[in-house]
Amino acid sequence: MNKALSIKILIGFLIVITIVNLIQSAYTGIIFDEAYYWYFAKNLSWGYFDHPPMVAFLVKLGTLLFQGELGVRLAAPFLYSANVILLWFLIDSEKKYRYIWLFIMFVSSVGLLTAYGFMILPDTPLITFSLLFLWAYKRFLYQQDSIAVLMLGFSMAAVMYCKYHGVLLIGFVLFSNLSLLKNGKFWLAVLFSLILYIPHLIWLYEADFAPLRYHLFDRANSAYKIKFTLNYLTNCIAVAGLAFPFMYWSLYALASKDKFDKALKFVAYGVFAFFLFSSFSRKTQAQWVILMVIPLILFSLRYAFIHTKYRKWLFRISVFSVILICILRVALIFPSISPINYEAYGNKEWVAHLNKQVGDIPVVFHSSYRDASMYAFYSGNTVYSSNDIDARQNQFDIDSSEFKVRNKKVAYITGDDRYKIDSTITYIREFRHHKFKGTIIDNFTSYRKMKLSFAKKTFKKNIPNAFAATLYNPYPENIGIKKLTFEGISFDKHKRIIKTFPLIISSEENTISPKGSIILNVKVPDTVIMPNSKYFRMGILEHGIYPGFQGKLIKID
Repeated sequence: MNKALSIKILIGFLIVITIVNLIQSAYTGIIFDEAYYWYFAKNLSWGYFDHPPMVAFLVKLGTLLFQGELGVRLAAPFLYSANVILLWFLIDSEKKYRYIWLFIMFVSSVGLLTAYGFMILPDTPLITFSLLFLWAYKRFLYQQDSIAVLMLGFSMAAVMYCKYHGVLLIGFVLFSNLSLLKNGKFWLAVLFSLILYIPHLIWLYEADFAPLRYHLFDRANSAYKIKFTLNYLTNCIAVAGLAFPFMYWSLYALASKDKFDKALKFVAYGVFAFFLFSSFSRKTQAQWVILMVIPLILFSLRYAFIHTKYRKWLFRISVFSVILICILRVALIFPSISPINYEAYGNKEWVAHLNKQVGDIPVVFHSSYRDASMYAFYSGNTVYSSNDIDARQNQFDIDSSEFKVRNKKVAYITGDDRYKIDSTITYIREFRHHKFKGTIIDNFTSYRKMKLSFAKKTFKKNIPNAFAATLYNPYPENIGIKKLTFEGISFDKHKRIIKTFPLIISSEENTISPKGSIILNVKVPDTVIMPNSKYFRMGILEHGIYPGFQGKLIKID
């Protein structure tokens, strides 16, 4: 097949797949993570609790042009087409023109990569800018001109604006070629990248590095379970698709012919090893290893170009995978034919049911940023997720959403049966058939943004019976200390809750003024049998059985 015809086929495929992905984006229900990123985009910032701002920026851009699901996902189809183009450019072999249909079918058979063609998640732009980074790096290896330097710097910053673990891509490429450290133009690219990244670094500083503290220190781990590693290995299979044996074999069988190949192998093996290690302490997710897909695709195609039998089998499996993916994509639009109860199904219905019961009043969800975001997306109403230490922190803990519901009439919703409230509101969310209950609170009180700090040196070997704490009030009114119920929480070495217990508080002041701080004298009741603890946190109890995140997690030395 000549080059001209191959290019026409590729362009035709890009046009068709972009249209198909746009249609899919418009008619597939939003999933919970997408609703959460839509919530991010309502207030653009240089950072968010869970991720850097790239995904929010792309969602905002789309919603300026279109409403609903299509607006949220508008960038995804075009980013997917950019992925296909960049993958094409990264293939050196002239045989790619001869085997254009193999390229199209194989790229279309990688399920998770295909899903990012119509779903907007942080990994959607991460793949695109990772490919751009690799293209820039390849150019830099052979032609260190201004374009290579600028694109290398820009793509490094863009990757880091997508997800923090984009640093793995940059780091493993650097480790594959340490001579870059002696190259002045490489450092010029790094400097340009850092300049572009300064706004997010400033945001991190102003946010007290909350995302990094959570991901690196506060996040709970677990005692090792073999299922964590087995689940991780399954994810490595799932991210590659049905052709995974062929893909991993080509990565192993083909030797690196240059520094770029070496970089690809470092990325593949490095990402695999990094998250394999992570599986020793927690459950992993398939998308965490999505960066491995790039070297797997490139090495698989190169191997296919030179091995006839391999090529034939790869094409057959790819065609079968594409047919299967097409069936699943249709099922996403028509739930009645779906073999699974997917999280995109039934959300409009439960939101409408809840909205009919509560009207236009704000809705406070107990420890559920996902449901809060979904309800806000489909109802347009004000929401807040009131998070306690039995859940995890999220964007609602650091933004201003709490101020929109404090001292107002709200509907308080929980899906946790341990919380005893009057169930004047009930509904069932179709996904996982989760039952929710709620009640109307005429004057919702909330103190989630108060801050507690301690002298860490007092926490030696175990939690002391008495200690001092500083309480900060960020609210615009005086708050009486007697209104607040304080509790302590002890954690094991994996940062899992062992016990919560009441704390006796005394202070020379009865109230704390707006933006003011006071010293609290804290005592653990004599009746509390203190367990052997590795971490401690102090919080304020509201609307439930667990306190909030007012105090930082402290390691007991």
